[in-house]
Amino acid sequence: LSYYASAPVIAVDAITCNGELVFSSVVIGRVLSLRPYDINRPQTTWSQFTGALKGLGKLGLRNYRLTTAKEQTIQLAALGMVAVGQTQSSLVGRRFDENLAVADGRVSLLALAPRSIASYLLFMLRLLLPWKISLSKLPASLGLIQSQRLHLESPQGMEYLLDGKPVHANEIEFQVLEERLSLLPGPALQLRPDTPRGSGKDTVRLNHIPEDEGALALADQSLPLFPHATDEEYRGLFTSLRENTTPSSSYQVLMVLSVMLALTGLYANSAPVIIGAMILAPLMAPIITLAMGLARSETNLIRGAMYTLVVGIAWGLGCAVLLAWAMPLEFPTPEMKARMSPTLLDLLVAVVSGMAGAYAHAKEEIAKSLAGVAIAVALVPPLSVAGIGLGWGDWEMARGAFLLLTTNLVGIALAASVSFLILGFAPFHRARKGLAVSLLLVLIISAPLSVAFAHLVQQGRIQEQVPRGSLVLAGQAVEVGQVSVRVGEPHLVRVTLSSPRQLEAVHVDALKQIISERVGEPVELEAQLNMRR
Repeated sequence: LSYYASAPVIAVDAITCNGELVFSSVVIGRVLSLRPYDINRPQTTWSQFTGALKGLGKLGLRNYRLTTAKEQTIQLAALGMVAVGQTQSSLVGRRFDENLAVADGRVSLLALAPRSIASYLLFMLRLLLPWKISLSKLPASLGLIQSQRLHLESPQGMEYLLDGKPVHANEIEFQVLEERLSLLPGPALQLRPDTPRGSGKDTVRLNHIPEDEGALALADQSLPLFPHATDEEYRGLFTSLRENTTPSSSYQVLMVLSVMLALTGLYANSAPVIIGAMILAPLMAPIITLAMGLARSETNLIRGAMYTLVVGIAWGLGCAVLLAWAMPLEFPTPEMKARMSPTLLDLLVAVVSGMAGAYAHAKEEIAKSLAGVAIAVALVPPLSVAGIGLGWGDWEMARGAFLLLTTNLVGIALAASVSFLILGFAPFHRARKGLAVSLLLVLIISAPLSVAFAHLVQQGRIQEQVPRGSLVLAGQAVEVGQVSVRVGEPHLVRVTLSSPRQLEAVHVDALKQIISERVGEPVELEAQLNMRR
């Protein structure tokens, strides 16, 4: 009461909508007015918010024709619009870093035109966050038109909320009347009469909102779940991927060189050399092409990419087998062993690599070599180890490496296909078949990977129960060193024991009993006894 008693009466501009004064925001179309959600209620409950999501499948852009005070005509497609009035109490008005009220003598009209349901949900989430939206950096799906007068037309007619009252009309006229209202400015108005009036010029920032012919093409269509790529984006990417469906001589030479370098690193147990082979490998191109073929069900892309991959894998296996026969070394190094027992963690590596490869190809500004390294990491080393296993006749080694190679190949293809779907390069109805086949293969491969991962978890649990460091066994001080576990029936625990005095079987039995009690089941203990002097 004291605030209103001390505030002077001031004259302010009035905004009218079809001749009626507007005291809040005018919501046109279905911007955020999916019932029971109301844009003009600053406090929205969670139930109201979730209730708004039920109508997502009915969202679609509509054609609007807009004329400004300077007779500038704009044909656009939008989900809906919000004309911000004098108050800052609306959800939209409070989210901008500048005052959108009519203090500068212009009507501010915000047009929302998301290209997908995902974009729409992201914009709704952005409005609920506390950070302000800058008018100089509007979100991609939002446009701003400011003018002293705005005339809006829609051939199909439009529904709008005028101060909470639903109205239907084919045309809407917004106009600013200078200093027509005498008000006691309350806190919700946040008026600044000292703000200099605008020059009367129009401001049009349509950002990525479809206009003219693009607006006509998108009107009256339901929004897709994910945005669709433009014809230019798809045409450029498709042309580059189609060139990867033939195994060129450069591709085959690079494949041989990368595998030979990987083999050298595997035999020398040198991680830097293996990384060099990963950088050199040319496998990114055909596998991304395969992913696009799966996403769009393009038979020619799938056939060409598979042929190119088979040629590259054949060169890799052939080189690895020949080198395994020629090399006198016939024992697996730690780098080889690391590729012989794949788990679900390796599938995760493949999925991340596939997403990186697809995103890098879709965005021209990203260096594709970075994603190529990630993909090569998951393919070249296991391919080389599989060839070594075949050359040695070690079928267990070859089987494990082939499983890792297949896991990574299928995982990368599936993840890249899903990425292309999300990025808008493939409609869902075309991608269903290819994604279903890839997902089925991933599920089949995941069965042995899950077993291996469960063994890995169990192995870590058993290792944690083995005592480390100094302890007393059968009255003698013993140092427990290296520990390794092999899961089985029973589990095999390998340890290294050191002591100043000679160790006997009684000390090993004492340690075995301790481990069995901690693990909760019998174990087999294999101990290396060392005498320390």
